[in-house]
Amino acid sequence: MTTRGSLPPTPPGVPVVGHAPAFARDPFGFVRRSVNGTGDVFRMRLFGRDVHVVAHPTHVRTILRRPDAFRKPDDFRVAFGEAVLSVHGEQWRRQREAMGDIFGPNRITAHADRMAEVAAERIADWSGDTVRLDTAMRGVALDNPFEVVLGASLDPAEIDELAEAAASLNLYFKPTTWALPDWVPTPARRDFRRGKATVRNQARRLLDGADVDGDGLIPALATLESAPDSEFDREEVLDQVVGMLFAGHETTALAMTYGLHQIAAHDDVTERFDDELDGIEAGTAGVEGTPYLDRVVNETLRLYPPVHALPRITDERVEIGEYVIPAGEQLLVSIWNLHHDPRFYDDPWAFDPDRWLGASPEEYGHAFIPFGAGPRVCLGRHFSRTEMKAVFTAVGRRYRIDAEGSPAIDPQMTSQPAAPVTVSLQRR
Repeated sequence: MTTRGSLPPTPPGVPVVGHAPAFARDPFGFVRRSVNGTGDVFRMRLFGRDVHVVAHPTHVRTILRRPDAFRKPDDFRVAFGEAVLSVHGEQWRRQREAMGDIFGPNRITAHADRMAEVAAERIADWSGDTVRLDTAMRGVALDNPFEVVLGASLDPAEIDELAEAAASLNLYFKPTTWALPDWVPTPARRDFRRGKATVRNQARRLLDGADVDGDGLIPALATLESAPDSEFDREEVLDQVVGMLFAGHETTALAMTYGLHQIAAHDDVTERFDDELDGIEAGTAGVEGTPYLDRVVNETLRLYPPVHALPRITDERVEIGEYVIPAGEQLLVSIWNLHHDPRFYDDPWAFDPDRWLGASPEEYGHAFIPFGAGPRVCLGRHFSRTEMKAVFTAVGRRYRIDAEGSPAIDPQMTSQPAAPVTVSLQRR
């Protein structure tokens, strides 16, 4: 019997290492089994440290609406320095306010046609019978932030090299590494350090060459750095670019990979997608007046949330449901489990865009949080949804794609594919 105000319970584990082997081997399965057997809040033991896992919308709402009590862990600072996605408190509020206008929905929608053009240019040289989507979408997804948000440009070879380096920042959070103490050297940590250096060097070159009179985040940040009353110093500005180079493309690349694959893997979805494309005016991105495409995007973000978990640290003693968690403890909000929980979704493992027919994301509340929620909801959420629709439209106009099955996931910081994601091609 649980006493109200006690610590959350723990699933069965093994001495010394606790739940580390089970979590590292199958993170999603371990959380699912633990929620079913132990409850929506439980303690995971990893080599003597506690991680409190939370997997119910009511408790998730408590956590995400209180950034004062639940901050991001220092792991994010290791990866991104003092970027807006890693800091908290007054520093976060100052950065968020300074960068918010860049990501406003009206500004992003105005660039939708250009996003579709960038994607069309990228995919025009697809050749052969198949294409590897996970690799191709990284390039597309990095091209668009450079052009629309950063106000800079790189040639395709530089984009591909940078996309690979940015993707390696995920490795710091790979479960087989994250579950280990920080002092343990692993190949993932080595590759992470190499990728971080590459991304940071590219960010420095972008800032050094920025045209302060241009339009985009890079010129805006360069202006912030040089303004006499600005609170941004050189390193803080550089960290924003590093964070943007990762967050501005990685999650959207994954969402586009999985979304295109699932369109290709379901004949009924392909047919309805094609029918809607036929009604879109030539030369436009198809981001407005495409309700079925909206549902495809929602279902992609539900079934394959690019960020599968949100880590937090308690800054004070907090209550989560009937449990108490002390200050300084680590929490993990399991987006993956929320999005696949049969209590909230019928047939949760099926790709069914029509589950969104007559239902908005808001109606699912904190059972649908692909971009987080609360004050720290993702700055780039409008950009990501717009780019997904623009790229799906560009691909659908040029190719008929076909695939089978569902990609397996390798959870790192983001929901990486465990194997190459390939579709067959037929030019229209």
